[in-house]
Amino acid sequence: MTGEWDFVVLVHVPTPEQLRDTVAGRIAELTGVARTQTMVAFEAFSRHDLEALFSIGQ
Repeated sequence: MTGEWDFVVLVHVPTPEQLRDTVAGRIAELTGVARTQTMVAFEAFSRHDLEALFSIGQ
């Protein structure tokens, strides 16, 4: 990846509370994580769509 972010993590959780606990309570606490930014998708995407979205054109 290039640009503003170093990593993108896709997290699938059933409730907003579990998202909060995962990001703030686990990911943000990892050594080397300076900050996080959460973006929520309100629509489900197929694995094929996600792979196409993050494909580097190979």
